[in-house]
Amino acid sequence: MFTLTSGHTTGIFLYTIEESIFMENKMKLWGIGPALALLSTGYGVVMLAVSWYFYPAFQIDVVPYWLMSGVGIALMVTGVPFLVVSATTVTRAFNAGRLVTGGIFRWCRHPLYASWVICIVPGFFFLVNSWIGLTTPVFMYLIVRRLVRKEELYLESVFGSEYLEYKSDVPFILPYGSMK
Repeated sequence: MFTLTSGHTTGIFLYTIEESIFMENKMKLWGIGPALALLSTGYGVVMLAVSWYFYPAFQIDVVPYWLMSGVGIALMVTGVPFLVVSATTVTRAFNAGRLVTGGIFRWCRHPLYASWVICIVPGFFFLVNSWIGLTTPVFMYLIVRRLVRKEELYLESVFGSEYLEYKSDVPFILPYGSMK
């Protein structure tokens, strides 16, 4: 059994989630997606509840709401097509047993997760005007970084040097900045 040196059950919970991503040494179609959705939704709902309970304490006042809502809509309008294209591409590649390195995947290795972390979730929290809610994408990013290890190890075992070369050439989430 997996345990953390600090004795926290969070490590055991994440380990259980990581193990559920794989069936008989084969990755499930959506990889860490369901685990990410479960953990992120839980965190996001708590942040939303805190924001509404303590309203207007967590309201973003430094930028006019019309500007924030415009940025939120722009982020969501950008993120949804990336999500759809990524999901379609991943499904086709998974079913064909091939590695995708072109299209959106030439910019980042995980565009499906990036669409949620960089565009859709921040866009939503800009629309609801909650700066504490904007911690949700940060939480999501940390969870993705933690959970995606097994997904990438699986891809390395299946595609070998082709994936290792792709991994060394293509950033994780963004083609620039600290999230690459």
